[in-house]
Amino acid sequence: MNKISCDICMDLIPLIKDGIASEDSCNLVKKHIEECKMCNEFYEDTDRINNENIKMNDKKVISKIKNQLMIGSMIMVMIGSFIGVGVSESEWMFYNIVIMPIVGGLGYFIFNKKSYIVPIGIFSLTYIWDFIKYIVDISSNEMDIMSIIITPLWWGIIYAALSALGIIIGFLLYIAFKKESN
Repeated sequence: MNKISCDICMDLIPLIKDGIASEDSCNLVKKHIEECKMCNEFYEDTDRINNENIKMNDKKVISKIKNQLMIGSMIMVMIGSFIGVGVSESEWMFYNIVIMPIVGGLGYFIFNKKSYIVPIGIFSLTYIWDFIKYIVDISSNEMDIMSIIITPLWWGIIYAALSALGIIIGFLLYIAFKKESN
């Protein structure tokens, strides 16, 4: 009654071999390869698997998706941090009022209880970036050594505070959506 074409069967076989096909798809392919010699040969030509491994491993699939989302989010936080620090003291520096809280909010959703890492990282990145920039430009900026040490400190504090604001906003959004779902 639930017959599938050879094309569909051949499309599903690799998913079954990888253990990510649903149980219904596995059963349909099993029935089809019992009746179709060509699909049976295709199935046997691919790596042999045990019947126990045919079932879908939900935890493995969800774990892979979570890892990919985590890596993507971390990359977004890093890129946002570098963009925010990179536009310091340029005509675009006021975008940091938006960029840094977004970076902090993303950091909250990535690191949860360890989200304090984001403002510390932003502070460190800002301080090092600006300190090196001021040291390189020391001949043209007419700053004394104390100004070169203190000015990056203030920028770091400002950007760390903005990212901490984003963490607070992320936490409040988490609480708001958590209450809605209950």
